[in-house]
Parts: sequence; structure tokens; C-alpha cells
Amino acid sequence: MRFLKDNIFVTAPSDSICSEGDKLRLENAIKKFNSIGIKVILGKTVEMKNLYNDEEYKLKALEVEKALLDDNIDTVIAANGGETEINIIEYFDFEKLKDKKEGKKIFQGFSDNSILTFLLATLSDWKTYYAPCFPTFGYDNWDKTISDNLELLKGNIIEQSSQDFFETYSFKKVKGKELYGYNLDTTNKVVDLTNNDNFIINGTLLGGCMDVLKAIINTKYDKLREYNRKHKNIIWFIENCALSIEELKSTLQSMERNEWFKNVRCFMIGRGKITLDQQFLNEQNNILLNILSKYNVPIIINCDFGHVRPFNTLITGGDAILTYKNGKYTIKYENIN
Repeated sequence: MRFLKDNIFVTAPSDSICSEGDKLRLENAIKKFNSIGIKVILGKTVEMKNLYNDEEYKLKALEVEKALLDDNIDTVIAANGGETEINIIEYFDFEKLKDKKEGKKIFQGFSDNSILTFLLATLSDWKTYYAPCFPTFGYDNWDKTISDNLELLKGNIIEQSSQDFFETYSFKKVKGKELYGYNLDTTNKVVDLTNNDNFIINGTLLGGCMDVLKAIINTKYDKLREYNRKHKNIIWFIENCALSIEELKSTLQSMERNEWFKNVRCFMIGRGKITLDQQFLNEQNNILLNILSKYNVPIIINCDFGHVRPFNTLITGGDAILTYKNGKYTIKYENIN
């Protein structure tokens, strides 16, 4: 795999950069990378007005596809999340990307970018990084997970850990504090709903945001049966951004019916804004336990990824060793090439 050395291409396969806070963080991230000798190249889609039409979806698809195939570009990172990335994939040539045998590079993003991080892994056999979008690097204060993300982008194999605190009140939209960084204000404890005290599992990471992955299930882009024939041990990482309990239940059941979880060895459950409500979180945990316990594998909740920070870098399609003990976990990749 090609890792970050000289440049980053930023593109917007979902929404462009719109908010003033994201614009400030974008500018600051460019300055930070330039100061360490890494050039940032902005695609045309990054700051264009969102029109949400077919012409725009085609442009977005072609821009990210061209960047992934361009041997002069090291790394491709999404500019933002959103709700429309599912509309670009009909213009995207996954077979052409699958046929690229050398120089495959990282595509990184999360939330709506689950569409590409997931499909590039399952259709094109690329390893993608489920991790924050580019403006996150524009914070003045980096927590360990942001620093870890940069190390993994450079191709350095490191051990990541669940963090002791997470953010319930963000400064990112607070005037004057847009560049502050994560406000890690709440004590965290990772819990296994199946009551394991400790375990070590080797497996291939796969997952993303269920709010958007549900649009892939049982479509021509759903190749999980084929993927499962090649990957016998899957560590599923999933998060719920804003699905209601009924929508969550329906999505999980649909994944089940289409054999997405056939080879699961562990479930890692991230955080969405909706799960900051304790009553909702309790209901979600009950649904997860009721539906997923039949697989007789660990179900660890409060994991550090998703729409509530901090954010471990999860390599979709990457083989990892997941260790859980005393309410904490570590992730170590066996090989990220």
C-alpha cells in the first residue's frame, strides 16, 4: 500500500465544506501539514456549493476515483460527511479500482463516507481508514487518537487503545473555540454486553455507520456473501448516528437476513450523538443484546469511533488483534500493506 509521504488529496464525495468552523479547521490543517513538508491538494468539490443533483454526483465520483488512481497522489481524505454519498456510486468504477494491482492508497473518512470505505474494501479489495475527515487535523490541540491516525497514515504499525474520556459537549461550533480540539469531559468504560472479562481476537475489521450502510443491503453492491468466503473471521465495527430504535432493529435484522454477520468474531459498537441520551443508550444495548447474542461472540460498547470523539483509526479490510481486559481494549494491526 502507498502511505502518506509527500501529499494529501482532499475531496468531497459527500457534502462539501460549508460551516465556518470547518472552513477554519480546513485552513489550519493545510498550514499544519505544509509546516511538516506535506502538500495538501484540494479537489474542486471541497468548497463548491452543494446542489444535490446528478451532475454533481457524477463530478464527485469521478474526482475521488481519479485521485485514487493517480500515482502522483499519496493519500485521499474526505472533506466532510453528509447524507448523499450513496448517489455517487452508480458513477464509480469499482472494477477499475480492483484491477489496480500496485500503488493502492488510503481513502479515509467516516459517517456518510462509510459508503466508500465499505465498498472499496468489499468490492475492490482496498484497505480504507474509517477515521475523521480532513478538517479534524486543523485542531490546535490533538489528542492521542488524532496523532495515532497520522502515524497509521504514514504506514507505521502502532498499538491503539480505548481512551479514558470521551466528549459529550463539543467546542467545534462554539465561536472562538472552533480550533480548540476535543473536549474530553466524560469518563469512559468499555463494556462487553455478554459479560466477558477479557479476550483476544484476531480478525478482519469491517463496518461503518449503519445509517448509510443500510442502503447497500441486498442491492447489486452487496457482496458480503462473497466477502465472507474469503474472510472467515470478521470484527464488525458499527455505529448508530441517528437511527431510531425501530430503524436500528430493522437494519440489524436486514443485515442478518443477508448474512452480513455470518463470520463475525466480535462486535465493536461506537458512539452516535443519539446515544448520548442514557435512556436511548440503554434501549439500544437491549436491542443489540437481543439480536446479536445468538452469535455467541463479544459485543463491546462505548468504543472510540463514530460521531462522538475520540476516534480510533479502524482499517476496513485490515487484519487486527483486538485485546479486551478490565474495561479497555487495544488494537494492533498485523499488516497494513
